[in-house]
Amino acid sequence: MHRLLQLEHRCQCGKLLLKGLVFDGFIEIKCKRCEKINQIGNLQLPNDDKHYVIIIDGNGIVVNVSISACNILGYAYEELVGLYFTQINPSMPKEIGERFFGLKTVLHEDHYFQIDTIHQAKSGEIIPINAFLKLFKPNNNEQYVLLLAELKKNQNFNSTTTQKSPKFIENACDFYFDIDENGLGEYISPEVTKLFGFSQEKCIGKNYFNFLAKHTTVKAKDAFEYFSANRQPFKVSHECGKDAFGNTINNQLFFTPKFSDSGKFAGYRVLGWVIPNAKSDKSKV
Repeated sequence: MHRLLQLEHRCQCGKLLLKGLVFDGFIEIKCKRCEKINQIGNLQLPNDDKHYVIIIDGNGIVVNVSISACNILGYAYEELVGLYFTQINPSMPKEIGERFFGLKTVLHEDHYFQIDTIHQAKSGEIIPINAFLKLFKPNNNEQYVLLLAELKKNQNFNSTTTQKSPKFIENACDFYFDIDENGLGEYISPEVTKLFGFSQEKCIGKNYFNFLAKHTTVKAKDAFEYFSANRQPFKVSHECGKDAFGNTINNQLFFTPKFSDSGKFAGYRVLGWVIPNAKSDKSKV
């Protein structure tokens, strides 16, 4: 299972130099065969009482962690390695996680995707974090996700690559929007305007349920109230929404919880996909 722990580093001449993963900085090893000096290690990432590193394989399984991950999350190394990602991040729906870890991942090697989320310690404590994720390919045959977690009270991770993170959202879903704990709109992505004709002014501060077909609002409110009371993610397989012209638009939605720096539930970021061929439905609601 933990092949990454046995990652082989070889000299250009083919001599095996080291098995393992260097998390922070470089080490130099002299090849005993050709005497060439080799530098090993390129994961120069923060690894302290405010940051930790987790590496996850294509099946969503943790295969390696930094020591600070064990200290902050309260696990022994042997306990943390081998867990499935939702055991650490219960607010991440499995279907969304698979868009990170699977072969068709929307992550990239050259920049991070940033997400506001939580991790759950072994004790059950909820830890609000900024998670920075990117694709990690230690060789041509293997592919992993590198996750750098930063405790939310510390905002000093200044990788300029995180500025590209909205591109991830564009690739991962058709549209997204933010609502607070009462279901009031806080933000809509530009795609909402393109797909449904709504402006920011039309949506911000307005109740999300006002944009649904009337026959679906009671069921939608019941689901929202139940899952938000428990700070849980949830999926709506078929939502009947309305566009700005009164037409029915059928969508699939994932509600991913948002949390404040203190860990208080603060609403949802909702990722959405238009169900294929639904835009041809011009029925009024």
